[in-house]
Amino acid sequence: MTMETLRSNLVVPAALAVSLVLAACSQPPVPQDRYYRLDVPQAASTGTILPGTLQMEPFITEGLTAGRAIIYVASESSTTMQEYNYDFWAEPPATMLRDELMAYLRDAGVADNIVVPETRAEADYIFSGRIDRLELIKGPEPKAFVELEMAVTRESGGTVILVRSYDVTVEASDATVRAGVDAANRAITTIFQQFLSDLRDS
Repeated sequence: MTMETLRSNLVVPAALAVSLVLAACSQPPVPQDRYYRLDVPQAASTGTILPGTLQMEPFITEGLTAGRAIIYVASESSTTMQEYNYDFWAEPPATMLRDELMAYLRDAGVADNIVVPETRAEADYIFSGRIDRLELIKGPEPKAFVELEMAVTRESGGTVILVRSYDVTVEASDATVRAGVDAANRAITTIFQQFLSDLRDS
């Protein structure tokens, strides 16, 4: 093998290695994860509706809705649920919804005390709820759809004070996840307002 041939054989692999490195560097960066909070406006004061202590249980939820990934469907008629890869709720929806509702009811002054089970306080009333749907709807007219079941029972004897199912659809300003989350916040606010009104009338 001549010296010239040897040099040729060394140059080709070196050039290939440089090409591979440059190709790797030109790959688009992996998108960063994004996290979203619920944001419900403060409730107007209603005065005491439930004299005593109200204990707030986390919402019950199952399947994909139990996770932090934001869920979407392709259209209102679609039965196929999918998760966004990089968009998440800041906390599990079951806890996040409970905490947002607790703050909302405290602002309204619904009960003398509103607590979580971890306080181990003696409760007079128990709030319980279930998330049936919490998802964004894609398509030419993007929306958010929220369906919740909410109940308040008396701790002593389990008497039902109120139990209702609520479902609200709100149009999003555009097809982005941020706009969908904003629409979900408006839907949840509407449900909280309806629940508070029903609780006042119960």
